[in-house]
Amino acid sequence: MSFYKISTPEANAAWDAMQQADAALRQQGSEFAKLFGARPVFKNDVTSTSFHGIRFHGTTYVSESLWTKPTNNNGYCSWPKSKAPRGMSAEHKELTALWNSNRPKNSVDVSAFYPAIGLDWGILFMTGFSMFRHANTIYIETGAKPKADAGAVEILGSEYNAAKREAK
Repeated sequence: MSFYKISTPEANAAWDAMQQADAALRQQGSEFAKLFGARPVFKNDVTSTSFHGIRFHGTTYVSESLWTKPTNNNGYCSWPKSKAPRGMSAEHKELTALWNSNRPKNSVDVSAFYPAIGLDWGILFMTGFSMFRHANTIYIETGAKPKADAGAVEILGSEYNAAKREAK
């Protein structure tokens, strides 16, 4: 793994845009989950962040039988079942309408950020990647090499780790 830092105006503007979109999505998800007395669950990957479902802590909204079962495979979250349980079609229809009309449907396109730091998201699947921002500098740990014209500077791991400690 190699370490880089970049502090170009383009990279910082792209970071800010990505963070603002992420904050807006998380706010929408939180407001939506409150309708059901739950917490939002988001799905993150190399290319995007999106709303995934809700997680109940305590009482389940209306009836537990209307919801998918939270498991390790679905991030311990739930959403309305696709088919109504026997004898609960009216409740299921009402729940599904509430869910579909209010659920956050947009996502944050993280892949739009990578060109600003000189990386292509496709290679990051194979090389590994992590990043954080401290002040006006974005620090990157990856096996990929940013494009020379992006303005990224290779640094030592000690500088990366020191900035990471300061950022926390």
